[in-house]
Amino acid sequence: MGIIQKQTIKGSVYSYLGVAVGFLNSALIMPMLLSTEEYGLINILVAISAIYAQFSSLGFATVTIRLFPYFRNADKNHNGYAFITVMVGTIGFLLALAFFFILKPYLIENNIEKSPLLVEYIWFLVPLIFFRSFFLLLDNYNKVMYDATTGTLLSDFAYRLINLLLLGAYFLKWINFPQYVMGYTFALCFPAIYLAILLIVRGQFSLKPQLQFISKSLRNEMISVAAFGIIGGLSGVALQSIDKIMVNGFLDLNNTGIYSISFFFGTIILIPSRALAKISSPILADSWKENDLKTINSIYYQSSINQSVAGCILFILLIANLHNIFQILPAEYTGGEMVILYISLGNLIAVSSGVSLQILGTSEKYKILALQLGILIILTIITNLILIPIMGINGAALASLISMVVYTIIRILYLKRKMNLFPYNSQHLKLILITVAAYSSTYLIPEQLNWIIDTILRSSVVGIVFGLGVVIFKISDQVNDQLAVIIRKLKS
Repeated sequence: MGIIQKQTIKGSVYSYLGVAVGFLNSALIMPMLLSTEEYGLINILVAISAIYAQFSSLGFATVTIRLFPYFRNADKNHNGYAFITVMVGTIGFLLALAFFFILKPYLIENNIEKSPLLVEYIWFLVPLIFFRSFFLLLDNYNKVMYDATTGTLLSDFAYRLINLLLLGAYFLKWINFPQYVMGYTFALCFPAIYLAILLIVRGQFSLKPQLQFISKSLRNEMISVAAFGIIGGLSGVALQSIDKIMVNGFLDLNNTGIYSISFFFGTIILIPSRALAKISSPILADSWKENDLKTINSIYYQSSINQSVAGCILFILLIANLHNIFQILPAEYTGGEMVILYISLGNLIAVSSGVSLQILGTSEKYKILALQLGILIILTIITNLILIPIMGINGAALASLISMVVYTIIRILYLKRKMNLFPYNSQHLKLILITVAAYSSTYLIPEQLNWIIDTILRSSVVGIVFGLGVVIFKISDQVNDQLAVIIRKLKS
């Protein structure tokens, strides 16, 4: 657990730095500088390009996580794996580009009246698809080099820092909105460029082909994993993007902007789990190769309880301060309170399952994961189709909550039945009671006139009650150990 714990903490630090900058961008500066329609445009470009980029990777990110252990040999440049990655990425981008040209007339016709900005900037999707696709491939390749933190630093912090600089230039009127969109596009493309250069400098990115290494059985396995990886990858990214696309489809870019900023707050809960998933996947793949179920089970439980602790404190901090969040935002962004509640609750349930997704994805049962993700995306589309016309943006958020809960339950029950792996025990029940007690304590605090004072006061009370409960009842050994280290350092 040493390397997992170390890189998870390091990755979480980068992620939360990114959240701090992202909060400045998304919650404070962008709503003040951009109209809801302009804010919606930024988010819809990100959402559409994410789906295209995932398809463009042709499921090869899954191949890297699952099958790279069979290629691993530093003395032989990992048997030409970098060349295969680039070759697949290039083919995938050309296919995605073809689909883009096929679907472009539909996108224009569907948005020309209600979302004209999307039509105006539709060509920005091309570089976004290319570079975001290659970032997916290179980030996974870098992860199996046991570097899970650089990708997090780039995707969660660096691009947001560039965006902050762009917003400063826009505020000072050094650039106009079209130039800002161009700069934002570069910010999203930058992580792939940097990662490629980093791998080349490290000598880990030899493009010398060694296709003779791939036996017929290994080739067939790679094709099979990639095919199911496409389904799984598209389903996973669609869950994060399709609601924004459908909100724009049923409503408009204005509502997409309001939904997107509320969605941002709800996803804060996922940050620690993202860092953990990146480093745990290659270790789980190696453990499956050695059939080391003891290590897998240990990672499963510890990831569940640790992520549940982190998720619960973030959840109650968000919900306790909902009224303060919308005092920060301009008046036109109000109405997203239930979006934050539904999205954050769904994400809390998801992170409580620990690395269940990675366990299934790196096992020989990976095909089942693709099937489950396929069911998830179908359920997400159906619930959005039903609920958005009835409830608007709240319906989209509720659809995400329903889909996430059903999907998580299915995955947990499958791992229990087929592999006898289960992440929960009595500690999780204690944690639920501590969470309820910590949230209930906020009802004892009168609402302050100043939202800053109110936020600090409520957050402090929640943090103290929750932290004491976690320590006293020893919910997580890792959390207690980290707190002990912090206390020792403070004393010294």
